[in-house]
Amino acid sequence: MQMTLRQIEAFLMVADLRSFTAAGTALHITQSAVSNLIKELEGQVGVPLFDRTSRFVSLSPDGREFYGLAQKAFHEFLLMEKYAGDLCSLRAGRVRIVGAPLIACTLLPLLLAHFTRAQPNIRVELVDQPMAQVQSSIQQGDAEVGFGPARHPEAGITAQHFFSTPVSMLSRPDHPLAGRYSTWDEVKKVPIIAVGRESVGYIAADVGPQPPFLIGHVVNQMPTAFALAASGCGVALAGRFSLLLARGYGLTATLLHEPVLRRKMQLYTPGLRKLSDAAQAFVSFAKAFVRAHDPNTLDSDSVVTLAPAPDNSSDGPGH
Repeated sequence: MQMTLRQIEAFLMVADLRSFTAAGTALHITQSAVSNLIKELEGQVGVPLFDRTSRFVSLSPDGREFYGLAQKAFHEFLLMEKYAGDLCSLRAGRVRIVGAPLIACTLLPLLLAHFTRAQPNIRVELVDQPMAQVQSSIQQGDAEVGFGPARHPEAGITAQHFFSTPVSMLSRPDHPLAGRYSTWDEVKKVPIIAVGRESVGYIAADVGPQPPFLIGHVVNQMPTAFALAASGCGVALAGRFSLLLARGYGLTATLLHEPVLRRKMQLYTPGLRKLSDAAQAFVSFAKAFVRAHDPNTLDSDSVVTLAPAPDNSSDGPGH
């Protein structure tokens, strides 16, 4: 049995209008075409669905039972058709993004807020993961788009440049090295609060391993490192864009010299499967946003200025 949507639509229209002729007019087909659709449907069902006389058409007892099921099925199809159309036109959808800890608690929330305002019916879910798990989250299908420091692309992953950020020292304003021309040799003489030992390793590969860094603490999250630095337990090393978070701890950023290091932040996407339309829209928006607003110039004041005003249209009882 292979009922068609056209048969169901004709059946419902005849049942509602009680006329084959009127149903044909409403469906923009001939009366005979409606009759053929109903005959095909009744042949598949195996029982008459209408009682016919020369004066009127009405549902048979079996037709009345069938009507409720047909009406529900047709309604569900229309909802499915609408949702598919919404996905194609980017009016609906969902995209899951994953971010390394620092960018996930600084730039990405601001970016997400602006995108949601521009595309209110695309739901964006943000997950923060250690950088070592960002690419694997995409490989496993847990996320479509990832953001974090430059790393060699793993199998099935494509990496694109997102923006660059100068590596700075984050410290209390009264730290002896703050606000002056400070070099890496000077920083190596003070306790470093490392967010994972690999972060210091990447920096040491560029500035030289000798003399070694003096590691005061190794933590897993950047907010912990900033809190320790605010307590005078050492200094943190991070990209200049981290001031989006660091200033909340009363910290200041000091650019380090000899050499000046710039770290690349990258955007990771699947290399072997196509992004959904919603995810592609988010990627395009993210690239445009960092071109228009250099993350390295943003701070707590500019975030307040840039953050979209809250939408209170749904506030009120019951919301």
